[in-house]
Amino acid sequence: MSINTNTAAMAALQSLNQTTADLTKTENAVSTGKSVNTASDNPAMYSIAQNMTAQISTLSGVSTGLQFSAQVLNTATTGLSSISSALQSLATTIGTNTTGVDNSTLNDAITKTLASIDSAATGAKFQGVNLLSGQTGNGTTYTTLSTAMDSQGTMFTQNGFNVTSAGLGLSNLSMDTQGSLLALGSDPTAASTALGSNPAIQMENVAAAGTGGTVSATNPAVTYNFIADDQSTAGQGDALGVLSKAVGGSGSDVSLNSDGTLAISGTTDAIVSQTTASDGSITYSLKNGDSIVQSKDGNGNSVYTANTAFDANGNVTTKTVVTDVDTSAAKNMSATGGTSSVKSVKEVDLMTQAMEYQGFGVSRDSSNNLTIAGNSISATNTTMGKITSGAFTAGTAGTPAGFTGTATAVTGATVVSAVIQAAISSVTRTASTIGYSSTTIANLQTTTSSLSDALTTGVSALTDADLAAESAKLTSLQTKQQLAVQALSIANSQSSTLLSLFRG
Repeated sequence: MSINTNTAAMAALQSLNQTTADLTKTENAVSTGKSVNTASDNPAMYSIAQNMTAQISTLSGVSTGLQFSAQVLNTATTGLSSISSALQSLATTIGTNTTGVDNSTLNDAITKTLASIDSAATGAKFQGVNLLSGQTGNGTTYTTLSTAMDSQGTMFTQNGFNVTSAGLGLSNLSMDTQGSLLALGSDPTAASTALGSNPAIQMENVAAAGTGGTVSATNPAVTYNFIADDQSTAGQGDALGVLSKAVGGSGSDVSLNSDGTLAISGTTDAIVSQTTASDGSITYSLKNGDSIVQSKDGNGNSVYTANTAFDANGNVTTKTVVTDVDTSAAKNMSATGGTSSVKSVKEVDLMTQAMEYQGFGVSRDSSNNLTIAGNSISATNTTMGKITSGAFTAGTAGTPAGFTGTATAVTGATVVSAVIQAAISSVTRTASTIGYSSTTIANLQTTTSSLSDALTTGVSALTDADLAAESAKLTSLQTKQQLAVQALSIANSQSSTLLSLFRG
């Protein structure tokens, strides 16, 4: 036995230290509910859990953004419902009061309806985001909606619409509003001659015609181009020629890439960036400050909108809309034995449908006359706008020429009803788009929630303590600690027994 080295005390002390350390770890697990609290507990599990926890935090932010987006879309849906109801009511009023009611009474109903439409559209904003107003200002900061869809930062983008009275082509609507009657010839086969080999219709509104008021975001200058394309050759030459000139090109600057996106060879109008919205439309920002939006209409026709002038808030004040009308269906009818008459009728119908998708009310009578109304377009009254038509010929892309028919002005309830029906169709299409986006957001919310729950469960499986086991372990370690203390006490008392060896 030695007073310098107490082996029993050393063993007892080591046992006590180990038991105390284990007890501390167990007590920490019981108090926090986790078996892995720090990297020292289990480096591999800790690292995996931290990455998963970061994903959960990101998904929490994504979920918040999706909830915000859902409210924006719900607000827009409410506004669209109000606008649709107002238009339906007005259509009923005009349609059932063609006799016995003077125009001033109907004009008063029109004025009040347009005011309610503008109120619903400008008021449909949520935290500064308005998808219906078409412009910023008056409490609206954003006219598009963007939010992250996942933890990788993939964006959901919903472009805005303009469903104000101006955006729906209802500005200055009255019983005296003029439409354009475009005579294509009494014989249906004459349409091909009247419109030329590559039919094209170009229309300008009052602002684009240079009369009738100052160009602004609420009264933009808009030129509409509808160009027949039988798809017999690759590309969309005539349509892209018009688009090129609209953004300051030579008429041949704009072309299509193999994937269908736009390419611009010019230097001043070169593309500097592009973004794709969730509806598939692509917005190109150009070096000269202009922008182009590439989209599809309901018939799958390519539509190009060139925005070429803006106000101080960035709202568009001048734009050119070019629709490349796919008339291959008419060509194929002729190729499979159809008569030129059938082909001509089909071709005109396809052009008509394309115009309707741009907010025009169009009807075609048995004499092969097109009545076109909406968007402040008129045949002869330049204070209302103007219409020209013709063929785009080689070397003069962007210049309508060669139309041999006549355009005359028509008025009355039929014209007003056509304008209102066109507006109703536009609102319906907008509501459909917003509804689809709402469904998409709801699905994304469900997916995000499910993924977050799965990750939370995974982190729990990796790091959470089994409290039943830890409770039993805690009791055992507390007992071991007490025994270790007792053993150390006994070991420490052994040195005192040495004194008995030296007693007399």
